[in-house]
Formats: sequence, structure tokens, C-alpha cells
Amino acid sequence: MASAFANLLTSDTIVGVNTEGETVPLSRVLDGYVEMRDWLRIKLTSGACSERLISELAGHWCRMPQLFGGVPLLIDCHAVLDQIGVLENAPKNRAVPTKPATEFRAGPIKGLWHKHWFQASFLPANLLIENEKAGQALLHKALNTHFSRNGWQGRSVADVAGTIARAFVIDSLAHRTGIQPKSSRLTGEWIIFVKSGGRNFYLTLGSHAETNEAIFSRCQSAAADFPELIGVPPFSS
Repeated sequence: MASAFANLLTSDTIVGVNTEGETVPLSRVLDGYVEMRDWLRIKLTSGACSERLISELAGHWCRMPQLFGGVPLLIDCHAVLDQIGVLENAPKNRAVPTKPATEFRAGPIKGLWHKHWFQASFLPANLLIENEKAGQALLHKALNTHFSRNGWQGRSVADVAGTIARAFVIDSLAHRTGIQPKSSRLTGEWIIFVKSGGRNFYLTLGSHAETNEAIFSRCQSAAADFPELIGVPPFSS
């Protein structure tokens, strides 16, 4: 039945709608698939990428949002590709520094790894988190630096407004990214992968908005591309 349905597809078959409300034909998605594979040849040094993940990136290349836990998100493909380059130690990589890759320790995804990737739409959430943690200290430092210690007290709002805005945005972002990439606390969504035989196998994109079970289901499907993952946690169970 599936093969019979596949035979009905043509390059003009509409497979989705982009963020601008335009229909996207299959030919466009296939172009995106080729584009993503070409970029991955540059980013991958020893790892491998599942067909599922390449297809997910192709959809985003066509500006079709992906649903994560029912929440639509349009992803910057190069933000993901650059983080894969970081994990692969690829040359000439310009990824935004994010949190180090870590392993899931519980639930059905125990044994899988995730690496954060960052795009501009995640900036407000990161600024909010950083200002909740360090905003007061950063503000006092900025005011004392600009006006001398306690020299800002008694000044008008107009005098201090620019310094306050800079502290809450520029200084907060600089503090969150850290001086060195390894100290960055920038957070976003995830690239899900598994390690085996000294290699990384990149399986799917993931989000905080979805369940562990949903992530595992996609990973289990993607892992079928790699016979060497048979018996590797979490697929061994």
C-alpha cells in the first residue's frame, strides 16, 4: 500500500506550507535534502547523520516549521549544522557557543546525548534566565563603572536609562555566553545523538516542549539506518 501511494507522488506534489503561507512542492524539499547533505559533508568528520535528521533539516530549509509537542518551531538549519561541526571538530566552524553536550540520565532516552543549538528567537528566554540569576549584580557593576561607585544615586531616570538597558541586554548576554566557549550557558533546543565506537550518530532534533517518549520514538526509527547501533543503549532494551 505504501509503495502504491509513493508512486502517486510527483515533483509537483504539495507536501506542506511554509511560514509565508506558500505551498511547498516535493521538488523543493528534495532540493533542500541535497543542500543539507552537501553541508553535512563539510561538517561531519567521523560521525554519521540519519535520513530522518537530514529530512527534518530539509523541511526547515524550505521554511516549513516542525511540531515539537504540538508547538511549531522554524529552525535555522545552519545553527544546527554548525553545532554538529563543533561536535565533529570540523575546521573553520563558526557556531555560537552553547552548553556542552550532555547525556540523558533517566527515562526512555537514558543513554542518548543532546547538544544545544541557538538561534536569535531564543535570545529573550536566555536574557530572562540570566537576569533572574545575575541581573542585580550586573546592574550595580554597570552603574558603578559608568558613574563611579554610588555616583548614580539621585540621578534622573533619563541619566541612567541607557546604562540600565545595556546592563540587562548587552552585559547579560556577554555574561551568559562567557569568555570561553566552554563556559557558555546559552540554551536553546537539541540535537539528539548517540555515541558508539568512538563516533557520533546524529538521529533527530528535539525540544524541551515534547515528551521523552516522543523523542525516543523518533530516535528508535532513525537508528534503523545504522546496524552498528543494535545493542547500544537505549536501543538494547
